[in-house]
Amino acid sequence: MSEELGDQNTFMPPINEIKDAFNHFMRIISAKFDSDKSKNQYVQINFEKIFSHLYRATFELFDYIYIFIRKDITESLQGISNEALTIIFSDYYKTIRPNIEDLIDKIPKYKNNKDIGDPNLEDVKQFFNSITDLRENQRKIHNILPSLIEYDIKEKKEKKDKQISQLFYDLIKVLIGFVLGLLSKRLF
Repeated sequence: MSEELGDQNTFMPPINEIKDAFNHFMRIISAKFDSDKSKNQYVQINFEKIFSHLYRATFELFDYIYIFIRKDITESLQGISNEALTIIFSDYYKTIRPNIEDLIDKIPKYKNNKDIGDPNLEDVKQFFNSITDLRENQRKIHNILPSLIEYDIKEKKEKKDKQISQLFYDLIKVLIGFVLGLLSKRLF
């Protein structure tokens, strides 16, 4: 997913957690080849540690993806006028932005509820669904972005053209006023 998001950096914390989980897995493999039956508790403890490392890795990775998507959405819409969003992308203020704001409120709660001693897979599923929803909103924004930019460029050009026209008309009024002033001095 990182490549899909366009991120070329490596986020080490989840990788380290996966490496540590693999280390515990290798301990289990090693213990399974040992004929000592007292190793069963050792195997169970290492299974729990594998799960804990993978649980932490999942939250760290989801958090990284969340931060990346949120930053991308903010940067993508920077410089886009409210008028463009309202006219071209009418769903933005009605559904997408409220949804993003709701997700921004929900996601920290998943992280705060994370308890390595008592893992809750339902929180993982909800966190994943929230990230998926955020990614879908990002996709919608990226799809409409060229139209938003085009609208803003067109509006800026029209505004500039109106300013130039107004300046031209004002200049003509001043010249007419000047000429009439000269004529009135000569006639009277």
